[in-house]
Amino acid sequence: MPCMNLPDLPVHFPAALRTLGQTITCAKEAWVFRQGDPVHAVYLVLDGEIRLSRFARDGSEIALHRAGRGEFFAEAALDAPRYRCNAIASQESAVLAFPSGRIRALLAKDPEFAGQWMALLTRQLHAARARVERLALKSAAERVLHYLHTEGKGPRCEVALAGSLKDLARELGLTHESLYRTLARLEQEGVLVRTDRRLGLA
Repeated sequence: MPCMNLPDLPVHFPAALRTLGQTITCAKEAWVFRQGDPVHAVYLVLDGEIRLSRFARDGSEIALHRAGRGEFFAEAALDAPRYRCNAIASQESAVLAFPSGRIRALLAKDPEFAGQWMALLTRQLHAARARVERLALKSAAERVLHYLHTEGKGPRCEVALAGSLKDLARELGLTHESLYRTLARLEQEGVLVRTDRRLGLA
């Protein structure tokens, strides 16, 4: 069904795309597309997680990227006739599909949209770089604090959780048990304040 001004889209989301998206629900391990399929859409994750991967000759799967809530994927395929990798739902997920031809036409004819699209992808690139940096940190506490400093707002680096703590654990590359223990310890040490849906520095 078409996406009409969904309330959970960010304010910087290009207005020209708000009526173009079609919602697709994906069961766990369902394929959004396969490597070699003709390019027909660019996607935004509404909920869940989509992994981009390729398969080695021995059949093992090589994960290239994991796209989470609010993140586009397959945007690099706009200049290609076929997808260069597979997109598979790591968990039950919902995505918006935007016709690639419509996006290419907007980029060619609408300078305002082209600027918004570039800004959106720049934000996503910065977020991806921060995620790589965060996952290189060894301790769970370091990852939590890095997440607050890079994603949080205001003097206390507050983050409003869009999903569950299990979703945050996946984002941080931690087990949910490890995340729960780390949050509890940081609270006890007076480093972190946690409410039902928010995290922030004390």
